[in-house]
Amino acid sequence: MKSTKTRGGIRCGLSPLRRFILRSSSATENGSGCEGLTGLIAAIILSGSFLWAPNSAAGAANVAARPEAITVIAGESAIVQAPWPTVRVAVTDTKIADVQVLTPQQVLVQGIKAGTTDLILWSQDEQQVWQRRVQVKMDTDRFQKKLLELFPDCALEVGESGEVLIVKGLVRRTDHVTQLHTFLEKVGVTYLDMTSLAGVQQVQLQVRIAEVSKSAMRRLGINAFHTDNDFFVANRLGDLVPTSIGVPSGTAAGENLSFLFNRDITVASPITIFGGIPRADLEIFIDALADNQYLKMLANPTLVALSGQEAMFLAGGEFPIPVPQAGAAGAGTITIQYKEYGVRLSFRPVVQGDGSIQLQVAPEVSEMSQTNAVLMGGYYVPALLTRKAQTTLELNTGQTFAMAGLIKNKVQAINSRIPGLGDLPVVGPLFRSVRYSEDETEMVVLVTVSLVEPMSLAEVPPLPGVLHTRPDDWELYLEGRIEGKEPAKVDPATAEWLKKIGLDRLVGPGAWDSYDAQAASIQLETEPSAADAESIKKPGSKDK
Repeated sequence: MKSTKTRGGIRCGLSPLRRFILRSSSATENGSGCEGLTGLIAAIILSGSFLWAPNSAAGAANVAARPEAITVIAGESAIVQAPWPTVRVAVTDTKIADVQVLTPQQVLVQGIKAGTTDLILWSQDEQQVWQRRVQVKMDTDRFQKKLLELFPDCALEVGESGEVLIVKGLVRRTDHVTQLHTFLEKVGVTYLDMTSLAGVQQVQLQVRIAEVSKSAMRRLGINAFHTDNDFFVANRLGDLVPTSIGVPSGTAAGENLSFLFNRDITVASPITIFGGIPRADLEIFIDALADNQYLKMLANPTLVALSGQEAMFLAGGEFPIPVPQAGAAGAGTITIQYKEYGVRLSFRPVVQGDGSIQLQVAPEVSEMSQTNAVLMGGYYVPALLTRKAQTTLELNTGQTFAMAGLIKNKVQAINSRIPGLGDLPVVGPLFRSVRYSEDETEMVVLVTVSLVEPMSLAEVPPLPGVLHTRPDDWELYLEGRIEGKEPAKVDPATAEWLKKIGLDRLVGPGAWDSYDAQAASIQLETEPSAADAESIKKPGSKDK
């Protein structure tokens, strides 16, 4: 019987065994008996195992798996040549690839979506099986061309990892990222976005809140009362002096009733002039005032944040507010809650990539006020005067936008008089109370955004208070100075640097910080270069 070779194994008959036994027998005759017997036993053992292997794996001997994979682009097809005529084919995952028999030795493989599956072919007698790995890849070239067509100003690269499309590179604007995601989602592909926005991503916001408020008020009012043994009279226009005269409760009705003051007569705060004539039992209270008020407020907070991140700044404080709480068995307790006040700024910038910045900003300035304050549970709670705005806008770097403004004019006039008497030419003011007030308020909120990068140590400006000098005892106790007369001394290199950046005329305490000596690292950074040293003239030197 002849032997037949197949892929992955060998099908053997009796002919090899016979030849092997004959060779062993001849070896026994030529050699010693022990060696011949040993060779014969080994031949029998090996021949038994040689015959067992195909029978124990009869199905596996007919399967030939090749390490090479068939690569197909999703949406395209490839023709595979069968090693022998085949009538039945199959793929393990029909969602990834489809297969069709064109001829007995040609099979069409159609890629459906990215992934991996197996292609299996059976021979006509179904005794032989041929298996091969099929890899369906994405059409990255098509995606690359399409993205270049949609985003010509962006530098994008397309790759793949299994069933995931990877997009890398730089985009010019944030809306390009949104459009890219929309396109890939509409296509229905699983993607990983590894793109980044080109340019600087740190934004500095400078807010200036300026307010000017003016108010003017004029008022005139007269209250008076006179008592006598037979009568009493009073004028209470404007209720400057709350006066209450009447019969005490429980007094029997009849003649000669006793009229008494039911409350103390005190001088109220609106009264500016008061007087009386004891012998005439006359007392006069006059409210005559002209009041002018002026308020100027400027807040200029500055804050830096990363694109897409929210930043918050507060310069002020918190004041306590008592809050009554119901306790057990009706017993009440007081808890304290804190309310913020001061200059507050919060914003979220989004860098668009072409120099423009989308900004969500909410500045707020609040201060405690005695107006509308309340007394609650024995605690004095002040009111808050608040100016705040919140909006979304878009600016280019370095631009300034007036995001909010206010012009308010308020005029209020009050004329209270006794009919007839208040209209008399000369004595009419005695029976009138007039008040005229004007309020004018102007406020504007300016925002300026800039793309910024960190400064080097040499570019850091002087800190507040760097030019402050402590007063000596004579200046403090006798002259009342809180800063020394002599300006702070700096080294020549720092002085020249201050002059270059326009801060050579900076005088005064500046702020709360003070420094006894300049840091060595700053001195090294501020040392003038060799070229600058030639331009810096020493005191007393002359040009040649």
